[in-house]
Amino acid sequence: QQYFREIENQTKKVYKVAEEARQKGFDPVSKVEIPLARSLAEKVVSLISAVYPQMENSGIIEKILELEKKWGKLDPAICLQIAEDIAKQKFCKFPSLMEAIEAGARTGIAYNTLGVVSSPIEGLTKIKLLKTRDGKDYFSAYYSGPIRSAGGTGAAFSLVIIDYLREIFGYEKYDAWPDEVKRTVVELRDYHERITNLQYMPTEEEIIFIARNIPIQINGEPSEKFEVSNHKNLERVETNYLRSGFCLTFGEGIAQKAKKIARYVRALRKKGFKLSDWDFIEDYVKLHEKRDLGKTEDSPTYINDLVAGRPVFGHPSESGAFRFRYGRGRNSGFSASSVHPATMEVTDGFIAIGTQLKIEKPTKGCVVTVCDVIDGPIVKLFNGSVRKLETREEAKKLYNDVEEIIYLGDMLFPFSDLANRNSNLIKPGYVEEIWKLELREKNPLLEKNVNCFNVGFEDAVKISKENQISLHPKYIFYWTQISKEEFEGLLNWLRSSKADRKIILPYNKSDQEKFKHGKRALELLGIEHDVTIENVVINFENSKALLANIGVDVNFLSKENTLKDEVSRLESKVIKILTPESLNSSGGDDKNLILSAVNSLSDFEIRDKAGDFIGARMGRPEKAKLRRLKGSPNVLFPVGEEGGRLRSIQAACESGKITGNFPVYFCVKCKKETIYPVCENCENLCKKMFYCRECGEASVNACKKHKFLTTYYNRSIDINHYMEKAREKLGFANGEIPPLIKGVRGTSSEGHMIEHLSKGTLRAAFDLQVNKDGTIRFDATEMPLVSFRPKEIFVRVEKLKEIGYDKDIFGKELENENQILELKPHDIVLPSPPEHPESRADEIFMRICHFVDDLLVRFYNLEPFYNVKKREDLVGKIGVCIAPHNCAGVVCRIIGFSNTLGLFASPYMHAAIRRDCDGDEASIMLLGDVLLNFSRQFLPSHRGGTQDAPLVLNAKIDAGEVDDQILDFELVTEYPLELYRLAEQRKHSSEIEIYDVRKALKEGKNPFINIGYTHNTSNINNGVVCSNYKILPTMQEKVKHQMELVEKIRAANTSDTARLVIERHFIKDMRGNLRKFSMQEFRCVVCNEIMRRTPLSGKCSRCSGKIIFTTHEGGIKKYLEPALELAKRYNLSPYIKQTLELTKRHIDSIFGKELETQEELEKWF
Repeated sequence: QQYFREIENQTKKVYKVAEEARQKGFDPVSKVEIPLARSLAEKVVSLISAVYPQMENSGIIEKILELEKKWGKLDPAICLQIAEDIAKQKFCKFPSLMEAIEAGARTGIAYNTLGVVSSPIEGLTKIKLLKTRDGKDYFSAYYSGPIRSAGGTGAAFSLVIIDYLREIFGYEKYDAWPDEVKRTVVELRDYHERITNLQYMPTEEEIIFIARNIPIQINGEPSEKFEVSNHKNLERVETNYLRSGFCLTFGEGIAQKAKKIARYVRALRKKGFKLSDWDFIEDYVKLHEKRDLGKTEDSPTYINDLVAGRPVFGHPSESGAFRFRYGRGRNSGFSASSVHPATMEVTDGFIAIGTQLKIEKPTKGCVVTVCDVIDGPIVKLFNGSVRKLETREEAKKLYNDVEEIIYLGDMLFPFSDLANRNSNLIKPGYVEEIWKLELREKNPLLEKNVNCFNVGFEDAVKISKENQISLHPKYIFYWTQISKEEFEGLLNWLRSSKADRKIILPYNKSDQEKFKHGKRALELLGIEHDVTIENVVINFENSKALLANIGVDVNFLSKENTLKDEVSRLESKVIKILTPESLNSSGGDDKNLILSAVNSLSDFEIRDKAGDFIGARMGRPEKAKLRRLKGSPNVLFPVGEEGGRLRSIQAACESGKITGNFPVYFCVKCKKETIYPVCENCENLCKKMFYCRECGEASVNACKKHKFLTTYYNRSIDINHYMEKAREKLGFANGEIPPLIKGVRGTSSEGHMIEHLSKGTLRAAFDLQVNKDGTIRFDATEMPLVSFRPKEIFVRVEKLKEIGYDKDIFGKELENENQILELKPHDIVLPSPPEHPESRADEIFMRICHFVDDLLVRFYNLEPFYNVKKREDLVGKIGVCIAPHNCAGVVCRIIGFSNTLGLFASPYMHAAIRRDCDGDEASIMLLGDVLLNFSRQFLPSHRGGTQDAPLVLNAKIDAGEVDDQILDFELVTEYPLELYRLAEQRKHSSEIEIYDVRKALKEGKNPFINIGYTHNTSNINNGVVCSNYKILPTMQEKVKHQMELVEKIRAANTSDTARLVIERHFIKDMRGNLRKFSMQEFRCVVCNEIMRRTPLSGKCSRCSGKIIFTTHEGGIKKYLEPALELAKRYNLSPYIKQTLELTKRHIDSIFGKELETQEELEKWF
């Protein structure tokens, strides 16, 4: 509680300074426009009161809190009850009943979506009364694109809320007409095929079933330029154009999430809510499940959506892909997985910390972090030797010598991600943590004194014999990954070997063909060995392990021996085990039989080291950079055409005036119009004027003749006057003004409100850019962190003690930089990699602090607030985190810096902004900048304008009021043995219970402490910082490196990868650009004027500038040669080759054949 109080007090200090500054009147509104909310109820009401101001302080917050005590937080019943009470106007009055119903529905949706997204105010646009066949009123709910931010469940549940209100107020059920049902089928198909893929495309049978039975009409505003292909001009559907809101609510909402909605409906009925017309949902669920009966997916989605330049790391479940391992590191979980740092280097640096992987299972995607206690890759070098890579440095050094990546290494995945996805358990390989739990079961006292990650061979043998447990995983091999032929080949080769403290196998040129199966077995088993001129040599440690696995006394290695007699004995046993009958009974899969054979030979139990492999490919690369709008403006000030190509204030000054829509104020003292709320001459508050378009006049008093008035009008202003006044205001000399200050072409807000030029001048001085809402944003990939070492975040111990980090996770006083501390829920670690200046959030936030201080001093005539002189001064400063499409920010506190391109934050922070760590990104802002410069008056007036804007600020994270994915987050330091035993059988994740946030909340315990982790790592920064994908300059280079890597990875199918690159990327891109070329617009290079047709003069009709294409020949041809080269090199199917040839002919028919081509010199060497 002390921590939360400190965060709130620091936040209030910033609010106090900002309030004082805003009261001076220089901003569109003379007060801070972001309300501070401490609970979900406050967030919900703050959000909806932006549309219905009468709801503020009306008792709704208290009612929600009362309902939470009755039913528990986030219970769907609260949504329905609060919607009903508001619709019945129990708290405040509305102009009409329908407006009250809309307000109630929006509030219910806002509560369901945690009050952090704009879908309640923008996704649901209106509820309209339409007529049934009998002339009775029914509800038609209109949706728009922003409903996407509610998620599929949120969109679907909104229908339940609206229908509940319909039933309460006695309106008729929707009666779908046959044409409307057919229109639904056609529109969903058109949207899916012509606009964008729906996450779930229901079958025609499913669409018809829902459309006929849904008790309210799902409707929507036209959003696309394409009309539906059939069933147009319907009486009760106002538009023929495709409607994104309708398609999203129907397809990704009710059709996809019906099972969850059915569960909600059952629970709500038990609580007394009627919902009489939702019986159909149970029948639909049965219909939906029937569709999936006996269905198998031919090719997982992750591999089908391949992008050129982003490698495949493993085809589905292929041997040698990532080995699945249960666990959660300090820096993983919540949809983030970990791999070994050496795996990052051996994959040519394509995988970096924060890189997104698209994976086969158990989730769709994850970001990657590092963990160096798990197994790294096993590789074969060009000289035939096999190495286990254990450090980044070794992997980087050997990469060019690697012929084959036999095993990529482990992928660490938390159980909570499987539980949250309602997934079956995945079989893990036999690893140290399972061995440790089995030892504890047999000998608890011994287990306490053994480090399972560091057990010598002799100790492993002794422990295994004395306690009757399996041989330690360090000393077993991948027996399930070799065939009978390879196993027999290995034994045959061992018969010819000799032992002398190591196993020496013959391998001169004449022997290589003879022993090739044995050599391949050695590679696939993952046994390290060296290839010399005439021999293959297995070192002493691996020789002991191999002999122990196959039942040979390791004492044979102590003196010079041959293994001929011993191996002959083994072969006679193997013949009895690997009989034709046993092979037939195994269905041709002899790999498990090999493990059985090994167990029959060995004195120890040898377990399956492999488990399940996970296919993966690269998704989005990691990101950390300052956000820039188009044109990188420094100020939200329109420069019109006078600003030129760069939208420059200086260019506009040269022309002397700017023409555009500007707000209009009147200074009583100076008796003149101005564009600012405070006069730039005398600094007195101005009066807002009203412009009447009919009269063509602006006046302080509203026009009495006409109703349509605006607070702005289109006119020319003297930009030099305003720029000079901005310079005087800031106290700058003429030479101190930045050489380039960039504005915007025009404003799109409702009142065309503008920022003061002084703010843009200061931003330009500190090389900062403005966002659409007046704030400065830094975007970064989201990554989880539950605990850290001071040295990892580059902050002194003394500084951390100042901000409340005084004890480590073991309860010891903080004394040195290597102790591990538990991250608090509001605290974040900024990305600051020294080798990437554009991604250094530390330097950028220092500049923002200087900007805010200069703004306070020079513009508002107040004292500076931040006084940041060095990087460490940022520690303890308060910021705001917000995710795309959200409209509520969360207070955060900067506590350090990482050498990565990602934002490290607590899983609770990620859940508070309604995101996880599967590749999502978040924005970080400085609170002072947000409170001083944010204004709703700047937000675009078009649909979706309030998305990605901090309309509300969450001051306190409550584990029970964030995204419910956090409820499955485990709070453990190890998993139980029962989990691994069930996973061996691939049972369902619901069959095991792990202590998690849900249980902690039920027991009334604090979920923010003792989070724990199962796997440590030496340093969270110890990995590749920037993916090679971002470093390689051209697509040709990216594809070249992609294919070179795929050729090395045993688990990746090279020709299939080449096919997918061509089919899914190159051909699509070339054909798309060809289509665009024939439909393209043209652009003037001087004034950027876009024109549909070129003027007959061949010059820009506005400025006589040169006109150029917007789709170029190079953009169409750029993938042609790489595609042809791939098809030829990997001998792809005739279909692919002929498709490329036809595309080439089409391109040549438009641009003509090149008789001479310019080639790079290196092509000939």
